[in-house]
Amino acid sequence: MPRICVLGAGIMGVSTALAIQERIPNSEVTIIAEKFSPNTTSDVAAGLIEPYLCDDDVDRIINWTKSTIHRIQEYMSDGNPGAEEQSGYWLQSVKSVPKWLEIMKNVKILNENEMKLVAKRPEHKFGIFYTTWYLEPTPYIKWETEKFLKNGGKIVNSKIQKIEDVEKEFGLFDVILNCTGIGARHLVGDNEVFPTRGQILKVKCPSVKHFFIDDQFYALLNDTTITLGGTADRNQWDRTIDPEISERIFEENCKNIPSLRSAQIISSHVDLRPSRATVRLEAEPNSKIIHNYGHGGSGITLHWGCALECVELVKQVLAGKPGISKI
Repeated sequence: MPRICVLGAGIMGVSTALAIQERIPNSEVTIIAEKFSPNTTSDVAAGLIEPYLCDDDVDRIINWTKSTIHRIQEYMSDGNPGAEEQSGYWLQSVKSVPKWLEIMKNVKILNENEMKLVAKRPEHKFGIFYTTWYLEPTPYIKWETEKFLKNGGKIVNSKIQKIEDVEKEFGLFDVILNCTGIGARHLVGDNEVFPTRGQILKVKCPSVKHFFIDDQFYALLNDTTITLGGTADRNQWDRTIDPEISERIFEENCKNIPSLRSAQIISSHVDLRPSRATVRLEAEPNSKIIHNYGHGGSGITLHWGCALECVELVKQVLAGKPGISKI
C-alpha cells in the first residue's frame, strides 16, 4: 500500500489528494497543512473560471481548464451549492482576444452600438460578452474534504518548515506532493514564486445579473453574493485590509455597474496569490517529490486539471521512473 503525503489544504492540495485516492487503489493518502478551509487563500477567491495572472503556456493552461470545467459540470449535476454558469462583459482599453476564450460559451465581440450600451469609461474601447462558470471554493473544498475522509484519508494539522522535515516527523512516504502555494517559497527555497496581493469585497445586490470586468476592476457573481475587486500588487506580503482600497474598489465598480449603489457590503478580504512565471508542476528527477504550485490567480480554474496530472506523475514515481521537469 503506497503511502502518499500531500502538503497544503487549499483547493489544489485537497483536490490533488482526492484525485490520487480515487485513481490509485489502496493508496494511503495524508494531507498535512497548517491552515484549512475556510482559512486558506483559496477561500478568498471568487471562483471565476478563466485563466488569470498565471502561466504563459497557453495550451496546457487550456487543457487544465477544460478538465476543471468538466469537473464543475459533474459537481453541478449532483445539485451541489456554489457552482453555476455566469455570463457577462469584459471591457478593454486595448483589444485582446485570448485563445482560452475558445472554451467559453456564447462568445460575442461587441459591436459599436452594443459598446455604447455597456461602456462606462473612456478607456472602455473594446468588449467581449461570454459565458463561463463560477465555483465557490469554500463549499467545494468542504465537499471534497468530506469525500476524502469518507474514503479513509487522513488529515494532520502541522506547520512544515522544510520539505525534508516531513519524513522526520511523520515517517517514510512513497511520494510527497508539494501543494503549498506561496508557502513553497520557504518550504523548498523557490524564490521564483512571489505574492500578488489581492483585496476584495463581498456584497449582496440581487439586481446585478451579469459579471463585469475591465482592466482594473471586476464584479463577479456567486450564489448569494458578488465579489468586487480588485488589486494585484506584486511582491506585497501585507495581509492587512486597507479601508481606503475597499472604498475605491466599491466606488469604481459602481461606476461600471450603477445598480451596485444599493448593494449591502458584507465583508472585506485580503490574501496573497501564489504567482510564478510558470506553474511548477513536475516530479523532481530521481526523487519522490512532486511539485504543484505557482498558479497565480487561477488556482480554482486549474485545480482539477493539475490534480489529474499529479496522479499520472505519482504513478510514474511509484513505478520507479525518473521525474520529468515541466517548469
